[in-house]
Amino acid sequence: MGYFGWLDFREGFPLWWSFRLNKNRTKTIEETFEGIAKTRLDVLTGWANGQWDFLEKTALELEHMLSDNFKQILENKLQKSRDFTELFLLDKEKIVLASTYSSHIGASYANAKDSAGSYQKAIEYVLKHNKPFLYGPFQDTFTLEIGARSSRFHDEVTLLFLQPVMQRGQLKYILSGRIPNDVVGDLIQREAGHVFQDSGDNYLFMAKSTFNPAISQGIALSRSRFEDHTFTFGENLKDGIHTKSWGTVQIKKHTEFEIRFTDPATNELHPGVSNTIQNGENLFIEFPGYSDYRHIPVIGKGVTFQMPGSIDTWGMMCEADLEEVYRNRSLNWQFGKEVTFMLITALILNIMFTMIFAIPPILLAFIQTVYLSFAGFFFYKKILNPVVSRLRQMNDIVRKIAEGGGDLTIRLDKKLLLNDESGTLGRWVNNMIDSQDELMTKVKLATLDVEQANESLQNKTMLVEENSYSVIRQMGEMLLGMNHQYQDIQEAMKQVDQISDKMKEMEYLSQQQLNGALAQVEGITTKMNQIVEKVGHALQSTEDFMKLSQNIGRVVDSIDSIAQQTNLLALNATIEAARAGEYGKGFTVVATEIRKLADQTTNATKEIGQTLEKIEESSVHVQKAIQESSKEVETGSEFVHSVHEVLNNIAQASATGPNVTDEMTEIISNIATINEKNTHTVQNIDTAAAKMVNLIQDSRFDSEQSSLVVSRLNRLISKFKLTS
Repeated sequence: MGYFGWLDFREGFPLWWSFRLNKNRTKTIEETFEGIAKTRLDVLTGWANGQWDFLEKTALELEHMLSDNFKQILENKLQKSRDFTELFLLDKEKIVLASTYSSHIGASYANAKDSAGSYQKAIEYVLKHNKPFLYGPFQDTFTLEIGARSSRFHDEVTLLFLQPVMQRGQLKYILSGRIPNDVVGDLIQREAGHVFQDSGDNYLFMAKSTFNPAISQGIALSRSRFEDHTFTFGENLKDGIHTKSWGTVQIKKHTEFEIRFTDPATNELHPGVSNTIQNGENLFIEFPGYSDYRHIPVIGKGVTFQMPGSIDTWGMMCEADLEEVYRNRSLNWQFGKEVTFMLITALILNIMFTMIFAIPPILLAFIQTVYLSFAGFFFYKKILNPVVSRLRQMNDIVRKIAEGGGDLTIRLDKKLLLNDESGTLGRWVNNMIDSQDELMTKVKLATLDVEQANESLQNKTMLVEENSYSVIRQMGEMLLGMNHQYQDIQEAMKQVDQISDKMKEMEYLSQQQLNGALAQVEGITTKMNQIVEKVGHALQSTEDFMKLSQNIGRVVDSIDSIAQQTNLLALNATIEAARAGEYGKGFTVVATEIRKLADQTTNATKEIGQTLEKIEESSVHVQKAIQESSKEVETGSEFVHSVHEVLNNIAQASATGPNVTDEMTEIISNIATINEKNTHTVQNIDTAAAKMVNLIQDSRFDSEQSSLVVSRLNRLISKFKLTS
């Protein structure tokens, strides 16, 4: 035992020898595991933040909507998400008001519990603290019923994102998003990204469960790569993994909650997990490694972290079997071994032929020449040529990609990836291509999202523009009606003046003039009613316009969020390309272009947002002006009705002539004053509406420019052939 620690000599000595032969690679191996852990952690937390951004924007939209529209809004939003399988809305009594899964509507979680805690406790946490909360993973049969979406693996283990929905500063609802936990497993596994194909595994475990203390440390929180026959090269957890003397490690349904990462020899957390929990992180890559849950020597990197929105501390291990990591045999070792063997063989033959058989020098020289020729041919054919052939294939693949029109679906054949420097290089080339393929696919999907959002923005902008023209037309018609009304009032004033003069001279009333005045006032009444109706239409059109402007604002926010995600993806692509060195220069150019285009998209959305603020400000002024005009028109209409009643009274009782005429004169004078105010107001509305149309046209121009940027980005990505 001794130096080999917990390993016996028979299995420990070959591992020690492999480690000694690769001792000069320990620094590189350290950096490899550090890089794997950092990349997976960044991907995991970045993904979670993306889900929260999506829910936060959805919650803002729900704040301004009626409850009758909740289900339709959630269904529309679900189509724009890739990982959520259900969106549902809870009220403060913990009842499901709306859901994209109809069978869930009406369900009550006031007293509901599950195997990993309780919905009730999670909901009460949000109600109490009034902030987003990530609940899980936990097991929920609804998740199994609804089915998978973005992952080909699926079971009932669930993550639930709970987002408060506010109204007037108070929490009104809780927006909940359901994601199968296998999506998280997909994020950290990225199968083609496993440099250690036979044994590499990345898995999550509980480091400290604050929300539900019943979950013990070291419990698995994600799917193992070796859960079933999909990935494993040997035994798997569902069939059972056999240990030497400590039984079989097996699961019934899924890795989560069924495995605790202990050493079967001690039943204690294995050193990788325990040291990670104790120290916050752990890196161990040297012989003899540490025993994992299979009691097999492994090495790797462990980190602890908190998922955005969670109060628990999770851990992640990135491991591989020590045997696979150090099984490489350097080309120096292989070449040196073969050359040494040939030289020793040549020396033995020379001694045999000269000292034992005593053959003539000429024949000896001939034999030596034949041997050296054979040895040289063997060395070239069996040693050099395979290495050169593998390097040429790698060179061809990298060349095709670096030229800008690469096929990111191709990979080096695993049969060519031997355990030497060329094989290591080939595995990293495959890893780099896979990373770029994944990043380019995400950028492509983000581009499609931006295109759809931009198209929606353009359509809504055109609709708003059409409504603005409608407002202008109605303002013009109203202005024309105001002018006619003003003329009619002037005519009525003349008639009243004539009646007043004659009333002073005569004691009887001129029936003909009264009839004329009555007819004139009836015409005014009709036109006043028409104006009131048109003002109402203008006010409704302005309100519709403001709603459309708000919708455009939300679309612009979505484009800005997508542009930021695109920028982040481009930054990741630059990092991956830089890590690839000389072979990643082609990707660096592409990533730089993507970042430039993402910045242009961000600038365009900012300009659109500023324009929309001006549009909304103009809309408020227009709406206020129309409302004021509506009040003035209504007042004018009331005055006209008063005139009509006075004239009728005059027709019925001429004895009251002079007093009634004075009253009518005062009323019509008031109408004239109000009409002048209305005319001025309508002129202001007409000017504001024209300015608003100009702003909308500018907004449409900005959205068209954004579309051009996205089209350029799409063309750039289209140069690559992707797996999806």
